[in-house]
Amino acid sequence: MSVLAELTVPASEFVLADTLTTAPGMRIEIKRVVAGTQHVTPYFWASGGDFETFEQGLRDDPTVQDILTLEEQDDDERFYRVTWESGKASLLSAASDAKATILEAVSDEESWELKVLFPSQDALSEFHDYCVSNDFSFQLDRVYRAENPQERAEYGVTDEQQEALVAAYDAGYFGVPRETTLTELADRLDISRNALSARLRRGQRNLLSNTLVHDE
Repeated sequence: MSVLAELTVPASEFVLADTLTTAPGMRIEIKRVVAGTQHVTPYFWASGGDFETFEQGLRDDPTVQDILTLEEQDDDERFYRVTWESGKASLLSAASDAKATILEAVSDEESWELKVLFPSQDALSEFHDYCVSNDFSFQLDRVYRAENPQERAEYGVTDEQQEALVAAYDAGYFGVPRETTLTELADRLDISRNALSARLRRGQRNLLSNTLVHDE
């Protein structure tokens, strides 16, 4: 039976470590990772930092093979696909070997918070043993069964997105007419207006893609 694990990983031991060092303040939210034996290809949103410096950091990385900007949102965030070599042991290769799927990965300057789906408890144990044998450090924050839709977050909304959406709903932001502004709501949540806008857009997109919109 599959299990979900929530992990905290040092920034230096996961993807984009050197690039994030050159562009402090950049926040990364990985939406999908394709990991093979030779290459790793993450698809991720970047926001909150200097995009020119960030992209230069990617270009300066000798292991990066390809960089593609897939989408831009109001000059506040960009969606990238990056491919680079994966010739040595890493947390990503550990997850790949365990047949695990990285459902979500969010960074700050010091760490990554990961949500990883493992096909079984044995696969999680395999991942753990691989990391220990290769001296990879991580903190296992939570493990739970994936059959519980509520715990699995079946609507694809992160905790931050849920907080923003609920706060916006309670404050009347979605009312007609609106009872509060985006700036007022951002002040209430103690985050920037741009960060709140991004959370609301992505949260609504995730809700729609998991309820009203279904792939054929």
